[in-house]
Amino acid sequence: MSKSIFTILYVCLILQQIVTTGCNSKSDVFLSLEQTDSLLSADNDSLAAEIFYQLTMPEDSTEDLAYYNYISARMNCRHYEFQEPSTLDFPIEFFKAQGDNQKLAYAYSYKTYFLLTMSDLTSAQIYNSWAEDAAKDIDDDILKYNIYSNGYTISSANFDTDECLLYAEKAYRIGEKLHDNERIAYPAMYLTMCYNEKNMPDSAQKYMSVCLNLLECYNMGAKAAVFNSFGDAMLKKQNLDFAEHYYLESVAIIDNPDAYNGLTRIYLLKGEADKAKESYAKALRKAAHEADISLMEVYAEHLQKAGDAAAALDIYRQISVERDSLQVIKMKNLATQKENIYSVYRRQKLDNEVLTHKIFVQRIWIYVFLAAMVLLLFYVLTSKKRGTKTVSKSEVLYEAVVRGENISQWTKNERELFAEYYLNKNQDFKKKIEENYEKLPVNSVLLLILQDLGKNKTEILEIMGFSDQAFRSLKSRTEKMMKNITSTV
Repeated sequence: MSKSIFTILYVCLILQQIVTTGCNSKSDVFLSLEQTDSLLSADNDSLAAEIFYQLTMPEDSTEDLAYYNYISARMNCRHYEFQEPSTLDFPIEFFKAQGDNQKLAYAYSYKTYFLLTMSDLTSAQIYNSWAEDAAKDIDDDILKYNIYSNGYTISSANFDTDECLLYAEKAYRIGEKLHDNERIAYPAMYLTMCYNEKNMPDSAQKYMSVCLNLLECYNMGAKAAVFNSFGDAMLKKQNLDFAEHYYLESVAIIDNPDAYNGLTRIYLLKGEADKAKESYAKALRKAAHEADISLMEVYAEHLQKAGDAAAALDIYRQISVERDSLQVIKMKNLATQKENIYSVYRRQKLDNEVLTHKIFVQRIWIYVFLAAMVLLLFYVLTSKKRGTKTVSKSEVLYEAVVRGENISQWTKNERELFAEYYLNKNQDFKKKIEENYEKLPVNSVLLLILQDLGKNKTEILEIMGFSDQAFRSLKSRTEKMMKNITSTV
């Protein structure tokens, strides 16, 4: 009896040594991910992408999966591609357990960015504050710039001018330190807007000159916002001709209601009633907002002075309705924020409870051995069916898109599988795009396919799960890349 027990214990010790050795050694996937990480740090994105996209996402909750999702998020943030925020939950818990605050802070900041693209400002603010806490003792300018950039974006969306100004100034200083024009340009744009909102046109004008020198760094939406900020600054200084010029520059780039708001005020001050009326109609085309109500009051006063009391009364009535509507929106937003905060902290508490079992239990050799046996058995039983599943899955993905279902939670592999299936199914479209296919990000290919399917903008937003801003950004980048590819060819 004692001999049998000794034999079992001896075998267990051998298995433990094997498992421990396996846990401590780095897999080929992990080594490739480390190489990708180094290449991204060296700004060699093309080679990094070539290595990364040859890898298959690990299927179990290991160091490989944590690092894979982390590198995927890093690449997607650099190329303005969306990734489901929940894919960073495991990397966050893994790096937290490992005590790797630098990667933890980056993972928090990446999740913040993806939450921002979904307009989940409350959750984004929470994760960005956690990123800031994790990074407070780390000397990494890029990391801190990412956090400050997310910070001023969130604060601006929440109309918190003081906090936006604080984050933008920090980001701007890092951009100057790095001599990075793009990292100077965007904080300068927000500094201009903040000083306008604080009614400090001289300070706003200081950063306007910076923006003007760096216009090539902005995308179309940002460039329009820059010119709109210039118009605001000039309007506050009562320089109406320059203000009008900049507002017109803004609306020439995109149809910008905020710029029409400024133009209405200018035309009212100039006494150009017809132009004011036209701009006023174009300005009020979005949800209730304090700036809209302010413009309505100005326009109602103009009508009253002009002797059109009935029209003025109608606007005052509309102001009352808009104020009530705005109050309802504010109350709903507060309720949503409260629920989101509760949900995030509840999930964080649950993650911390699971962490003890999820990370450390993996190191117990019995669990690892049994799990390996189960995975091996599963692999043997399912390997013969994989070919059939791939084909049927392609058809299922295609039918889902045709029906207009949301695909925001698709993995990169599913997106590529659908794209290849569509190209094979539509030879004419394939001929048009096949030379460019390898050079385009997968989301750009999806956008081109959806357009080829005849989907309109609203349908594309629903299918891809994008905000209007994310859609415009992707569309602009895709058109630019297609133009560059065509010119290269």
